[in-house]
Amino acid sequence: MKKMNQSTKSILLMILGIVTGIGLISYQFNGQVAENDPVQPAKAQDSSDEQALAAAHSFVVKKEDLELVAIQNASKAIEWQISGRVVPKNTTQLFSEVQGKVLSHSFKLKEGISFRKGEVLLQLDAKEFALQLEAQRSAFLNILTGMMPDLKADYPGNYENWLKYVREYQSGQSLSPLPPTRSEGEKYFVTSNQIYSNYYNIKAQEERLEKFRIIAPYNGLVTDTMADEGSLVSPGQMLGTIINNRSFELEAAASLEVASKLRVGDLVTFKSNEIEGQWTGKVLRINDIVDRKTQNIPVYFQISGTKLKAGMYLEGSLSGTPYADVFAIPASALTRDDKVLLLSENVITGKKVELVDFMRDSILVRGLSDNDVLITNQFEVPVEGLKLSL
Repeated sequence: MKKMNQSTKSILLMILGIVTGIGLISYQFNGQVAENDPVQPAKAQDSSDEQALAAAHSFVVKKEDLELVAIQNASKAIEWQISGRVVPKNTTQLFSEVQGKVLSHSFKLKEGISFRKGEVLLQLDAKEFALQLEAQRSAFLNILTGMMPDLKADYPGNYENWLKYVREYQSGQSLSPLPPTRSEGEKYFVTSNQIYSNYYNIKAQEERLEKFRIIAPYNGLVTDTMADEGSLVSPGQMLGTIINNRSFELEAAASLEVASKLRVGDLVTFKSNEIEGQWTGKVLRINDIVDRKTQNIPVYFQISGTKLKAGMYLEGSLSGTPYADVFAIPASALTRDDKVLLLSENVITGKKVELVDFMRDSILVRGLSDNDVLITNQFEVPVEGLKLSL
């Protein structure tokens, strides 16, 4: 009996092992099918959508917690900021073209000194050079006097003009233009007597004599000096720097977008953050090269007015063509699908808008109705269609 029982137990254990193995194989097979079954992700997605929808309807929003803006459409122009520094219209570095000692009585190259156009800024001692020049004029007069008898004999028709020229000669004065010749023979005769060569050599020296003094080319101000009274200067030596402090330009760096909207002659109003007042700048020229470092384009304005000083930093704004029936909304109020959230009868609704233009921190849109109530809050869960909790 005991043997019978032991056999029965062995058979039962074998049957149980077979059943267990079949169950494991079935479980693994069903798992693989589940992984390869394309229907399963859709079920998971449906479950996720249901959860999001459930979260949206379970999201509680009170009206007092919303940031609301009433829509009032109007015409609005985009404004772009443009800024730059005031620079003198003329900045001139003065160099000496001759050698000489600086005379003290005419020296005005001191930093901060103002001057007027035509005023002598610096005078070099030119006595020696002037005497040498006068000696050349006297020699020239001798040549003219020596040729007069032959000129009277061979070309009597023009003798009186040459005689008048000789009589009007004045010592220390620049030579007057020579009388014109009346024939080819007279011209060759004058040329053979070295009249023209001597005349132009003297005129060149007269021009050089003018370089011993520096005359102001415009009304301005001395900003830098490198010479002193009584000092000896040489040709090519820098003497100082002057600027035109009555006329200024503003050199601004404009972005590609702003530069494309500017035209020569456009007017822009500029202001300073340090002093009161405003100045109107007129576009003089626009560079056609983009700065590699800043990716901006230099734009130059003509600007004038009181209180302006070289080096000032000014800021201005440029307005574009106005857009009709638009409203500026915060960039954060726009969803990914170009929709905004509105509050209508305590229900949050979505509305698609047309993007018109972009500003620094807002967007111009069209498509909203007057008196629509815009919600500017940002939500982490979908709320479109949600009724507020009162």
